[in-house]
Amino acid sequence: MYALGYSGLLPFYAAALWVCWPGSPGQATAAAVFVVYGTVILAFLGGTLWGYAVTVRPPRKYQRLVISNLVALFAAAAGLLGSALAAGLLLAFGQLLLLLYERGQGDPRGWYLRFRTRLVLGVLPAHGLLALGLSR
Repeated sequence: MYALGYSGLLPFYAAALWVCWPGSPGQATAAAVFVVYGTVILAFLGGTLWGYAVTVRPPRKYQRLVISNLVALFAAAAGLLGSALAAGLLLAFGQLLLLLYERGQGDPRGWYLRFRTRLVLGVLPAHGLLALGLSR
């Protein structure tokens, strides 16, 4: 799980650095790849709430189910904006909001929130690089 999580940061950085590299061909494609990948990852993270909901009792169960769907819809809406800069910023915001929600729910497993926090702190600079590259 750790290897997959941390290696999942690589496509974010590869696409963001491609966008930032002056004069590189395919910068618009790299930005689109970043947005599509970010959309998929945020929707996937929303799905983890769904999966965890089966282990908790109502009303927290229902809250998690609804929020998991809202996260996926938010990710899809951000990805469809047509502006890679706006989408990248919204997807970063979505990652941060989801982490804050998860941290507010607690972590009976003990390791998951530490792992999620590291991944979010790892991906946010990639979103910043994307924004920097697109705003030049």
